[in-house]
Amino acid sequence: MAKMTSTGVAIRAVEGAPATFDEAGFGALSFVNIGQVTNVPAFGPTVQVVESNPLATGITEKFVGFVNYGSVALEADYDDEDAGQELVTDAVTTTDASFGKDFSFELEYQSGAKRYWVGKFFSATENPGSANSMVSTSMNVEINTPVLKVAAP
Repeated sequence: MAKMTSTGVAIRAVEGAPATFDEAGFGALSFVNIGQVTNVPAFGPTVQVVESNPLATGITEKFVGFVNYGSVALEADYDDEDAGQELVTDAVTTTDASFGKDFSFELEYQSGAKRYWVGKFFSATENPGSANSMVSTSMNVEINTPVLKVAAP
């Protein structure tokens, strides 16, 4: 499948990292679906630019610096009965045992292709909205590992 719409995209999470950072390691985990997701923005690596400005040449030289795998600000219709949304809320609540811990993530496209990574939740905010809108939630995930791409079966 060369092109596809966003319809059918699912994102799941589970506390902890896989035993191995490969398809088998992530596949052995029991992910919880984060329900009612309405938007998953762009994510992936960004390499920092390190500049050197030697006075002798007057030319800015650019070098590859650290890699930042980014963040994902998930948007969803708020559902206080959704196990995945509850998992996120617990992960950012200082009184919960999940606070500050690593989570493994699985994003699945309609084609069956998957993306896996490890990161942490940093927010779970509610937006009551305005007239003719849904009560929504935003959940911020900071990615701490490369994103593993697994082709559709």
